[in-house]
Amino acid sequence: PRMMSRPDNEVMWRELKAPNPTFSLPSDFKSCGGRYVWELCMMAQLLWLERKKMKGRKCFEKISEILRKFCEEYPKLKEPKDILLLENHVRSLISCYNLEFRLNIRDKISWPRQELDRMCVSAPYPILPPQSPLDYIEESKGWSAFGQFNSKENWVGHGLWWKSLPKDAKKNSLENAAGNAMNDCDCLEDNFCKLKKASVITADYQLLREDFPELYDKTDVQIEKWLLENCAYMSEGQVGRISKGGDHNCLLGLEAKDIDDYIDSEKKTSAMRLRSGGRAAAFLTNKQYKIINGKLVAGILDVKGVGTHKLADTSHPKVTGLLNYADAIRELIFQRLIQRIIELEGKQHCVRTVKFYAMIDTGLSYKGVNPATGWKNEKCVLSVRQRNSRILDSYDGFNFSGVCPLQILKKGAGKELRRLLIKYGVSAEFFPRALLHFTKDSDGVSLPINASGGLIDDLEGVWNLQCDATGSTFMDFTDFYVLPNSPLPKVFRMTESALRDCIYLERKPFVELVLASPKLRERIFEEKTEEGARKKYLSGLAKLSKDPKMIEAAHKVDEKGIIKPNKPKYCMCWFMELDDSDMTNWGMSIAKTHNTRVDILGYIDSVLPTDPIADVDPQLGPDPKSIKLTQQLLLPRPADGESTHIAYHRGWVPGKQQLPPHGIETISKTPAELGRGVYRFLISCVVPRPIALVSTISSKGVCNLAPYSYFGAMGHSPATVCFAPCRNRGGNEKDGYDKDTLKNIKETKQFVVHIMSDWFVDVANHTCGPFLYGEDEFKISGATPIPSKHVKPPRVAESAVQMECELVKLVEIKDDEGIAKSTIVIGNIVCFHVHKGVYDEKTGTVKLESLRPISRMGGNTYAQSAGWFDLPRPDRKV
Repeated sequence: PRMMSRPDNEVMWRELKAPNPTFSLPSDFKSCGGRYVWELCMMAQLLWLERKKMKGRKCFEKISEILRKFCEEYPKLKEPKDILLLENHVRSLISCYNLEFRLNIRDKISWPRQELDRMCVSAPYPILPPQSPLDYIEESKGWSAFGQFNSKENWVGHGLWWKSLPKDAKKNSLENAAGNAMNDCDCLEDNFCKLKKASVITADYQLLREDFPELYDKTDVQIEKWLLENCAYMSEGQVGRISKGGDHNCLLGLEAKDIDDYIDSEKKTSAMRLRSGGRAAAFLTNKQYKIINGKLVAGILDVKGVGTHKLADTSHPKVTGLLNYADAIRELIFQRLIQRIIELEGKQHCVRTVKFYAMIDTGLSYKGVNPATGWKNEKCVLSVRQRNSRILDSYDGFNFSGVCPLQILKKGAGKELRRLLIKYGVSAEFFPRALLHFTKDSDGVSLPINASGGLIDDLEGVWNLQCDATGSTFMDFTDFYVLPNSPLPKVFRMTESALRDCIYLERKPFVELVLASPKLRERIFEEKTEEGARKKYLSGLAKLSKDPKMIEAAHKVDEKGIIKPNKPKYCMCWFMELDDSDMTNWGMSIAKTHNTRVDILGYIDSVLPTDPIADVDPQLGPDPKSIKLTQQLLLPRPADGESTHIAYHRGWVPGKQQLPPHGIETISKTPAELGRGVYRFLISCVVPRPIALVSTISSKGVCNLAPYSYFGAMGHSPATVCFAPCRNRGGNEKDGYDKDTLKNIKETKQFVVHIMSDWFVDVANHTCGPFLYGEDEFKISGATPIPSKHVKPPRVAESAVQMECELVKLVEIKDDEGIAKSTIVIGNIVCFHVHKGVYDEKTGTVKLESLRPISRMGGNTYAQSAGWFDLPRPDRKV
């Protein structure tokens, strides 16, 4: 069942009997003894629910007495703050539980950390949720804290663990900005106040419906209301900063205004503030959560721009806690662009991005210069994103706030993402090294998937990629830019003149690289000799130093008024600062005019590339009308003197081994070891799989059409077929929800199975899109519906074989937790329909060369029947 909201005065801090209770975060932790107490309460909730499993495991024998004591005393507690009496027991138990069981991984060397994928619960997308108090471990097992601890041999191996903010934490206890993640803490945070003037600027309604089942049937307007109710808030610390006496009161022009016009102090909520989170917080939808198998199960919205924590170090003027409109648009542009590149290249299985749900206007704007950006009169917004965690790559090293270290960039998802970005002429480097690998017509350099050496291993440009705890999901795309000769659409590309200015203004080592590179030197300075280029550089730098805009953006100038080569004042590099692409200018113009009515997402998506860039000259596929299958693969005839036994391989006789060319050594893995990868593995080895294109109809008469490759014929007397829809997973529901096909079959008990052929594969493939329940895939895809003879669902006219079926039985396939993951649908065929041109009257069978069936392989790959051969059973003849 979905989790329903509960008033704060009914917050449940403990449940002793219910097997799967719903808990709720209080808006103000004072009501239960403070945030430190509620953190312990959450840990205790997990321990109580998992106590039986812990008692049955050998690894917990050493703390069995502590566990016994906890189980004995916990039910006796009268109120939340009493949990402090058991604090040592709780922390010892949950640390042991996480280190020995739930957060334990075997491979602490390889990236990405694929074993962490098992933590991907409560959403239909494979992105790790952030750590919560349920993920607490003894800090010495998380990192060394610069020599304070020495437990490297027991390192948990990743950053998905909770570092508690001390009970007596003082001001500046949270770094809350870019820096060493070891200096920061995780904490529960209350008293977020509702923003009265908040409004939704743009939202990805379809993605929200996919990720949160409670929104499945909601209108766009209802979804906007849901967003504002769940995440349009400002932190208590930031409310103090914008109030009278705060450092942002005058900056936002609020000195003569009533703060109550903007902030509703009566409507509050709470969230999780994660280390290195800065101005972001993770809100639980409806403030509710469940604990299933020790994991936090909740709808989570990651919201950027909510302000700083009241204990954060805000001494640096750039730590404003707020997010400006222009940066939010820029980050959205690059997230959509990079996600599209990943999809065009078919790499979604190994590289992911944290997607945006929405952008929300806070109702607040700077009335002068924003100290974080140097721009004037900027609107402040919230960016609402998918949940995410942050990388922690070593036990005793410097862990820089989610930025990918070299070991992530050199292999796995980090290397693959860089390969794709290099191919499309996109960079997030301080200096784009692709410029040194000069190609005649393009700044995009195609590199083989398994490339090594050269540009793919050139990390001297210093990539600013940020990723999650696994090292495979990427976020925070503000610092990206597209080179002038990128193969991407022109709207994304900076101009050649802007590139030249960037080189003039960049740091000396980068300039020297350009001067030493003959081809790049000629491109930038239009001089063939290094001496001539150096003179051109000095004169160009002097000329730029007379531009007031450049002076304003520069970090420093010398005594002669010449800009000192360095990074700019507000950005990581000049390539980002001077990016003058059409998309950047478009975003800036919207931000400057405070325009919130433009369809931001719609426009961005309209200019995204639609086709992948070929590594080699593109090869067009055959015209479907001209495809001809090999009629038959003839068995080799035995030579004189050889056995006359019929065999596919010449000379084979019964009893003779047939060994594979690659040897017979095996790798053994259980489904548990494969984790989420079991799906990719299974569909890549059980091939080819026939495809059932299944049509159904709802009780209200709305048709549905979808393909399934978990499909087969199960018998002929009676004629029986079966297929298995997997369960959709998502949001706040423990076991997800039925796919539309299964939902309709449960209502009407009827369906039609069609065999897919190559002539309508595009239509059939399009039906598997994430369409809403109630949308007719016949109309969306272009399939032609025709009436059935014996059942209500229509048939697909294009399919050469159509089988009307009535439901016999539904068999749920459940996991170890008893949660249904898929349902086998078994049906009897009550009528066959076959195209005349496919049916062989003489044999009473279907002609394969006319049917031209399509089957599924692994990933996105389909297969065609390229030929066939006859090989009789031992007791039969050809």
